[in-house]
Amino acid sequence: MGRDGDLRATLRQATAEAHARLDTGWEAHDLTQRSAYVAFLSSMAVALVPLEATLEAAGVEGVLPDWPVRRRSAALLSDLAGLSAPPIAKTSDPGDCSPGEIAGILYVLEGSRLGGKVILRRVLASSSPDIHDNVRFLRHGEGQRLWPAFATWLAADASARADIDGAIAGAHRAFAAFQAAQVAEVLALP
Repeated sequence: MGRDGDLRATLRQATAEAHARLDTGWEAHDLTQRSAYVAFLSSMAVALVPLEATLEAAGVEGVLPDWPVRRRSAALLSDLAGLSAPPIAKTSDPGDCSPGEIAGILYVLEGSRLGGKVILRRVLASSSPDIHDNVRFLRHGEGQRLWPAFATWLAADASARADIDGAIAGAHRAFAAFQAAQVAEVLALP
């Protein structure tokens, strides 16, 4: 862990490169255009839906009691349906997940909510009413203090602190899922 015992700082440092790659992946694409926005949402769904399923199979509600408020799969799938996007492909079974991995995956998912605020500003510059009507995923949790509550939980979670390698592995697992989905969707863009 970091010098001060801060798991969040440790995760941030361990995943900095993966985070930077993911952040730059959509910069060259105009998310005010329907095709790019649908590709963005599709890539998010391909990664996020199975990651949330993995967390639920691992018993995340017993670890992070406000998990039901944090789930974004339904909002994301609703946006895709509202844009008449093709359904996302079914994924394999979630697999096992240690307490540390749960924390690492949650770190990435909750961090993506913060990144979503930046992307939302770009998306709302669109002149398309269809796009404006389908931003539930990017607006999810607005007005709630989900990140500060998560950061407090992460700092206090003894099981995650006892499994630092697992937390780092979980964060890398989540970033890899988002990166692979992003690459596939970007390659499919015209």
